Amino acid sequence: MGTICLTALSLLPIAAAAQPPRARPPVEEIFILRSVRLSRQAPSDFCGASGLGVTTPVAEDRYEFRAVATDAATGRVTSVNGARVGTLQACLGTTADARVGDFHAWGEVGGMPLLARGQCRVTGEGVPEAGLTLYAGQFDLSGLPPEYVDGRLTTNTVQGRTPVGANSDPPGYTQPSIATIRLWKKR
Repeated sequence: MGTICLTALSLLPIAAAAQPPRARPPVEEIFILRSVRLSRQAPSDFCGASGLGVTTPVAEDRYEFRAVATDAATGRVTSVNGARVGTLQACLGTTADARVGDFHAWGEVGGMPLLARGQCRVTGEGVPEAGLTLYAGQFDLSGLPPEYVDGRLTTNTVQGRTPVGANSDPPGYTQPSIATIRLWKKR
């Protein structure tokens, strides 16, 4: 009988190890999106009364986010005109550095609210051809649902001669931005 108990006990760790580990819920969500500027106007009361923190607003924009598709084998973007998945209303302001602008916005992605606060920086002019200006943006996200602890939005922007709409001038560029949103959940 002692041998039977020892044999049974020696199998316990093997049985426990053979069970698959419990799947943990992801702590990070990542969105790759295209933004399209729908309108640009002089700043309204939204920029002043919203408490977004833009001290010298110069413009108010409205954007939509569109889903992008990628090739799973290469990561290359194959479509930038997917379904509309979100919106932003933004206040743009000047800073002491003429190549840096404040950008603060309220919006939603996939029905989830967010507040973006940060800056856009000019990273190139006349590249890859005349009539284009390149910007990089980095924004802290807040106003997220309670299961999230933090988030960031980054943008890689090509601005042509026509700032509103999906079609660039000069033609052929994804205007204005490819955006990455990273959200982190509580463990």
